[in-house]
Amino acid sequence: MYEVITLRDKIRLEPKSISDKYEDVIKQNIRQNYIGRIVEEKMIIVGLVGIDEIGDGLIIPNDAAIYYDTTFRMLAFYPMLHESIKGQVSNISEIGAIINIGPIDGLAHISQVMDDFVDFSKNSLVGRRTKVSLKTGDQVLANVIAISTKGMMKVGLTMRSPGLGKLGVKKKEKAGTEKKPSK
Repeated sequence: MYEVITLRDKIRLEPKSISDKYEDVIKQNIRQNYIGRIVEEKMIIVGLVGIDEIGDGLIIPNDAAIYYDTTFRMLAFYPMLHESIKGQVSNISEIGAIINIGPIDGLAHISQVMDDFVDFSKNSLVGRRTKVSLKTGDQVLANVIAISTKGMMKVGLTMRSPGLGKLGVKKKEKAGTEKKPSK
């Protein structure tokens, strides 16, 4: 899920950029210092939406820079447990599938790729019973099952539940649940 959050900070303008348009330099500094940062250990900032207010500049003794008290809005990616997310497989390995879910990649462990025994074969994951294969570039629907924000954001995914997995693949019913024709 994406969320727009409002932040407030003192943005530093270097002396060499004083001759430039200060609003543009402030935007550049905000993008450079905030995009990719994890906020409140639950969301990662992905973009600048806009600047709401730029206060008066403040010069601190023994520092030639100018500090502007600035209020701005940022777009943040906030993955939530059990949320369904569309993504694209960006890499396949013996461990599982790396899935790009927007600003970050998530991992679907090989045990969570599909509701079948899975084998790694020629850069794809193949179900033994269903023969469904998952390759780089495939579009998938997955659920978020784990989130870690220690140092960097890591997201664990599953595609085992009904309705999840590779998009465009019709799931076969399990043996024994099919209706037999009546006589």
